[in-house]
Amino acid sequence: MKKLWKYIEKKNWPAEKKYRFALLLFGCLFALIGFALWLIVQNFALSSWDWMICFIAYPLMLSWIMVFLFSCKYAFHDGEAR
Repeated sequence: MKKLWKYIEKKNWPAEKKYRFALLLFGCLFALIGFALWLIVQNFALSSWDWMICFIAYPLMLSWIMVFLFSCKYAFHDGEAR
């Protein structure tokens, strides 16, 4: 996560855009991880679509909390005006 955070920090964007991109990036990443986990589990049990939503939504919500907590320690800085 820290490598992705540093990659976003290197962008010459305002801090607000960096936070939005981080939320989008980590949200998509965690949702894909939850979906992959559901694809594995659905072969054995919990194969309904309701469970797929649960496997995607909970990691998605946790990613937003994680970005908030991580941003408390490593804040983004504003990029230079163009």
